[in-house]
Amino acid sequence: MLVGIRSEPQGPGYLPPSGGGAPRPNQGHPDEWAGDPVNYEFSYEVQDAQAGLDFGHREMRKDDEATGSYHVLLPDGRTQYVDYVADGGGYRPMIRYEGTASYPAHSPGGSEGYKYKKK
Repeated sequence: MLVGIRSEPQGPGYLPPSGGGAPRPNQGHPDEWAGDPVNYEFSYEVQDAQAGLDFGHREMRKDDEATGSYHVLLPDGRTQYVDYVADGGGYRPMIRYEGTASYPAHSPGGSEGYKYKKK
């Protein structure tokens, strides 16, 4: 059995632009906003007691610095909180936990681990 491999372009959409004509100033990526400062804010929360979900995220950015926090309810019952700063110096998280961890009791011959509800 022979298998052939084609190495031809599959159409004009995959070819580099032709060099015909003078370059157009508005061609390519529209970087009109490239030098503007980046400023934004967002947040979200998800809470579903029946499914055992509780998590969220909040972030604010001004120029080159982003600050924020997120939290998640862990399977062991604790909540993990992360407060962070991200800037030219990198990503610097500060992590803490609230609550007491609890683990399922071992049962001989039974399955171990957390039990997740099926929908």
